[in-house]
Amino acid sequence: MALIQDIQEQVKVAMKAHDDKRRDALRLILNALKTEEKEKRITLNPEQEIAILTSEAKKRREAIEGYETNGILDERLDKEKFELELIQGFLPAQLSEDDVKKIIKDLAAELQITSKKELGKLMKELMPKIKGRFPGNEAKKLVDQLELA
Repeated sequence: MALIQDIQEQVKVAMKAHDDKRRDALRLILNALKTEEKEKRITLNPEQEIAILTSEAKKRREAIEGYETNGILDERLDKEKFELELIQGFLPAQLSEDDVKKIIKDLAAELQITSKKELGKLMKELMPKIKGRFPGNEAKKLVDQLELA
């Protein structure tokens, strides 16, 4: 079943259960997907759906970080956290930092990366492997920390 139909079904379930918080969060996610379809006049494939959800999750993470940095600890922060958790439920299983470090080391060995100048090539090969399962900016930090032989 396509992700959009799955979310629509979950909206119906949330409505029947009178779970307004979940219903509203699901509608936001659904709206992001449908808006993209309308703008591009296409039917989204699974990779595009994951990319949109990843982008939505990133927005929520940034908002949470902003609220916490500025000391705003109210219902807006709770709402963002709830939405992020809901979005992550639709994304593929997330990779841990240790998993990504291992992938980076293996790729560096495979590509025979020996200098910091070649890290761009490593990132180019890494991103398709972790897309939607680990934040790109965090992966970049891990690549920058890579100890070269």
